[in-house]
Amino acid sequence: MIERMSCHVQHGLCRITAALTALSIALAGVSPVSAQSRSRGVDNLPALGEASVDELSPAAEQRLGDQIFQEFMRLGVVFDDPEATDILALRAGRLLQAAQSLGHSEVGRPFRFFMVRDPSINAFALPGGYIGIHTGLITASERESEVMSVLSHEIGHVTQRHIARMFGQQRQSSGVMMPAMMLALLAAGARSADAAMGAVTFGQTLAFREQMAFSRDAEREADRVGLQILTESGFDPLAMASMFERLSQAGRLYDNNAPAYLRSHPLTTERIADVQSRLQNDPDLVHAQRQQPGAGNSLAYDWLRARLLAQADMRVDGLRTARQRLETSLRDGKSALPASALHYGMAWAALGQRDIAAARNHAGEADRLAQAAGAPAEVGPMLIHLELRTAMADPSMAERPQTLAALADAASARAPQSRAVMRAAVEARLSVEAPADATAQLARAITQAWPWDPQSWSLLGRTEAARGMRTAQHAAVAEQYALAGAYPAAIEQLMLARTAGDADFITMSKIDARLAVLRGHLRREQIERERSGGR
Repeated sequence: MIERMSCHVQHGLCRITAALTALSIALAGVSPVSAQSRSRGVDNLPALGEASVDELSPAAEQRLGDQIFQEFMRLGVVFDDPEATDILALRAGRLLQAAQSLGHSEVGRPFRFFMVRDPSINAFALPGGYIGIHTGLITASERESEVMSVLSHEIGHVTQRHIARMFGQQRQSSGVMMPAMMLALLAAGARSADAAMGAVTFGQTLAFREQMAFSRDAEREADRVGLQILTESGFDPLAMASMFERLSQAGRLYDNNAPAYLRSHPLTTERIADVQSRLQNDPDLVHAQRQQPGAGNSLAYDWLRARLLAQADMRVDGLRTARQRLETSLRDGKSALPASALHYGMAWAALGQRDIAAARNHAGEADRLAQAAGAPAEVGPMLIHLELRTAMADPSMAERPQTLAALADAASARAPQSRAVMRAAVEARLSVEAPADATAQLARAITQAWPWDPQSWSLLGRTEAARGMRTAQHAAVAEQYALAGAYPAAIEQLMLARTAGDADFITMSKIDARLAVLRGHLRREQIERERSGGR
């Protein structure tokens, strides 16, 4: 049931929509959510059977998820937007806390939320707790709870171990589908949509009909668990129904060009009716939830949505159009976004146009309105990030390098919890060749706080190179490669670090230990590849 897979061309590169759609279908995908009230527990859930001895073990599922995510990073599917990623992960943390309080044991595993820069309305779950969110899902939403309803459904898939159960039920078909998915990823990475489609169709032909029966049960269970999680977390449960309605309406309006979410996760009248029935049968619960402080949009979410709207198309015409639309929304007063968010979005659009004065004016107005609303702390790091990026884009700073370095230091001191601010501070210092030792100290702090962020290790490598520390430079770059699953390149960097000649005994011992770990990862990957090829 894979319909025509379209590629969204952006900055001359083919988007990886085909690969994402294939993964969504093969992994029993996503769709909007529904479940039970927290007072009732998870009752009347469809029984998917006891865990089979043949199902994917938690460790194997995690390894598979790691490998797919690493492939996504190599292919450029993962959108490196630390601010958006961290804001959504923080908000989704409420869902994870709710799931844990409801007794879903799988929440004990690490979850990883990541962004995909794509205008389509979509989200998807991968093995191992990875959950991808398209930027189009955020820009098309009107309420934060709508996006959270989708994420709660994805968490429902993970907590119920639907992926592992799929392997237990369909050992033969999944053995074919997983290599087909990886072939699709590689073909998409080579910018060959036709090749990707051919690989997916091959796996689909052998496995899809059998998987659909399981998928329907899994979707219903994820719906119900997801609604329970959403309700427990304090987000508005009515947002699930509104998301259903929006997607259903989009399907009727656009038919074969319906949002990607509908193409890979079809809505059925049964599922829509089930959600509406559950909400209608407990109006007191819905009313109580809507009165909670966290049920409405957070200002940080509104600001994030405005920025993504402003940066949806970074070309000259796209930035101009986005800025005009935001300005029109501000004049009309009909936007669902508050005025502070509209000014914030216009500031980023103006910055993209290199209109520094306008960017600063809009940022100042956004700050004033946020303070008037009593919420400056919530969006403070976002303003600091914008101010620092604006200063970095200001041509006059080339003649005032010490001023930019001082601004970077002030920004990192004011918002040390913001990955976006901290990374921008290091970039600013590198751009003006600020004292290398202090810059390296700041970069090391970032890798300690966010050791899973490849770009943080890249920045550390650049700072170590700037101060002539070749061993530390190669060791940092090795970690960057390792996070992307490029183990041969990581091992090569560590071998260069061993021969750089500027490391002490302790550092060399650490490098040797890390080499042993990475070589083990590489051997395991090679064994798994040989086994997969031998099926």
